[in-house]
Amino acid sequence: MFRSDSTVNPIILVSCCILLVVCMLSCSSEKSKRIKIGDPITNFTAEDITGKPIALDDYKGSPVILRFFLVDCKFCAADTPAFNAYFEKHQPNGLKIVYINNDAPNVEAVQEFAEKLAIRFPVIADPEGRIAAQYNIKAQPLTLMLDPEHRLLAALLGGVSEDELADVMGPHLLTKK
Repeated sequence: MFRSDSTVNPIILVSCCILLVVCMLSCSSEKSKRIKIGDPITNFTAEDITGKPIALDDYKGSPVILRFFLVDCKFCAADTPAFNAYFEKHQPNGLKIVYINNDAPNVEAVQEFAEKLAIRFPVIADPEGRIAAQYNIKAQPLTLMLDPEHRLLAALLGGVSEDELADVMGPHLLTKK
């Protein structure tokens, strides 16, 4: 029981203050990792499922779509034809698309997903989730759309239509020379 005339134990008070500071620091570092519209997106490097090295910086000067997907996600399978069609139509305008997976039990499952849906752009298996962690991705499917300078234009959670791709990316496509 607490008595009204009791004093606070200094050890408990100091412990509570330290705990509060630790919580505040951990929350503030989490916020610093969040990306916002207009933020530059930092480089990542990985190998795609064919063994080809992929680096975001190699695509500087081109608009880029990064699609974080799950192999058993119905939205991911359903909207991949829209990504394929948009890529096919706008690849001559510099468009780059990279699919990134971090939930598959193995690379073969990611390869099967890519083959079944006839994906024509790089697909990365990232079983450790390193790339998703770098961008603080907490939910998937998630599509990050980047302008040619690799600033974030939009982050779309869930299924994406070709119209949504066109609305966001259209103004940033390069003109044919």
